[in-house]
Amino acid sequence: HKNTTIQTISPYNPYPISFDDENLLKTPVIDSSNSYLSETIKKLQNLDWVKKGKENYLVGDICPFCQKETIDDKFTEALEQIFDESYAQKITSIKKLKYIYELTTQEQLQLLKTQLNDCTAISIEERKTSLAHISSLEKMLKSNIELINNKIQNPSLSVILDKDKDIEESLLKDIKQYNSRINDLNEKVKQFNLTQDKIKNQFWGALRNYRNTDFEVLEKIQVENDIIIKSLEESIDSINKEIKHTDDEIKELRNKTSNIDATISSINSKLKNLGITCFYIDKHPTIKNSFVIVRSDNTPSKNVYRSLSEGEKTLITFLYFIEYCKGQTNTDEFDNRDSLIVIDDPISSLSQNYIYDIASMIHYDIFTSANKVIILTHNLYFFHELIKLAPISERKFNSTYQLFRITKNLHSSFSNISRDSLQNEYQSLWQILKDARDGKIHNVVIPNTMRNILEYYFAFVHKTNELQDELNKLAQNESNSNFKAFYRYINRGSHSDSINITDMGEITPDIYITQFKEIFRLMGDISHFNKMYEEKKNIEDTTA
Repeated sequence: HKNTTIQTISPYNPYPISFDDENLLKTPVIDSSNSYLSETIKKLQNLDWVKKGKENYLVGDICPFCQKETIDDKFTEALEQIFDESYAQKITSIKKLKYIYELTTQEQLQLLKTQLNDCTAISIEERKTSLAHISSLEKMLKSNIELINNKIQNPSLSVILDKDKDIEESLLKDIKQYNSRINDLNEKVKQFNLTQDKIKNQFWGALRNYRNTDFEVLEKIQVENDIIIKSLEESIDSINKEIKHTDDEIKELRNKTSNIDATISSINSKLKNLGITCFYIDKHPTIKNSFVIVRSDNTPSKNVYRSLSEGEKTLITFLYFIEYCKGQTNTDEFDNRDSLIVIDDPISSLSQNYIYDIASMIHYDIFTSANKVIILTHNLYFFHELIKLAPISERKFNSTYQLFRITKNLHSSFSNISRDSLQNEYQSLWQILKDARDGKIHNVVIPNTMRNILEYYFAFVHKTNELQDELNKLAQNESNSNFKAFYRYINRGSHSDSINITDMGEITPDIYITQFKEIFRLMGDISHFNKMYEEKKNIEDTTA
């Protein structure tokens, strides 16, 4: 109980039955009226019997005993006079006494039981003894209530309520003893908290005195550190002011010195290196720090850009973008923030001849000038060229490069890949087929992929004619209806129309994969299929 006080137990105060209350219960409630029936009732002492008869049997003018019309108004009036207002008031007082006595006593006894059961300062035996006293008082209460109810039903009775002074005094004595113990414990709790705080203060004070030298050293170090911190803060403020002043000077110098010449020279040099000599860029004749595209033969044109092919437009835009990323196109802007450059498929509309050059420009011009670069591409050759230019060291590559693959189906998926997992175009076709098999991409790509694999592989091994002959034989074979559907499947799958899209969405590709495998078996290349499709050779394949 060192940190918690205990609630004291409420003292038991028996309901005080007054002298008037005792007289009310003791004295028979009798007729005090002048009714001509009063003398007879007193003589017979049957007032309660008359009361019950009046309440339960007197109806109309017929006597409940002789069953004759002997009940007249005079008799009824005389009967009413017997039970007058004084009689009714006494009955009401008895009922009120019963209500207050029962409610007060019940509430007290119930509260005591709850407090005794919850109290942790008394023993099990003490609790058991006190609860037994309460149980006896509850039984006595029940008996007294029955006596009062009997008095209400039979007012002429004389009632004396039971009392047990010994039990009441024992319970009062026990509660007083419990509360004395509880108060002692609560005082100890109070003293404990005060003592604990006092001990803590004394302990820390003693520790402070014991290590006083250390605290003096600590305070000295803290003062020195505060001086150093203040000096550093002043230095930081001074450096920030110098940085701002330098930035202002750089901006002013940039306004005085144009970089447009360096930009034009760099773009024209790259155009020549790419073998493009039909146009170049030059300063704009009227607009400062701007340039125009000029035909090499000086053919007059108001807008040379519109006359360029899509590939040429993409190329000149990309070259300008490189210069922009290097920070050489705008003399008015100065930004110290880390740069993030995103390049989306830069060779999508360019000739394959430019793949190496574009990859080199990105590697040497952009990678060296930007903090972060994101490159998106569909072209595997371009991807390979970028990776070839990357560091050979695996540790250095992994610290500066990250490779990802996006697979599109009903929902796009995003996964990491390693440099060693990159494939050439032919390997990628087989990967597409396996992704469709595994449900990673939509089945609609399967027909065209199968057709491309057959064309690539059998052209490479110089079996194009043999492949066509074998396909025709299988298509004409009446016993192989599945292959006819497959033959139609891969040929229709190479075209784009709304019917094919609908068909492909409903087809389960397993049966066509089987026919696709059969072609490799008949052509004597089943081992190649198994290797590329990652299937284990069965006995039939090995025999073939």
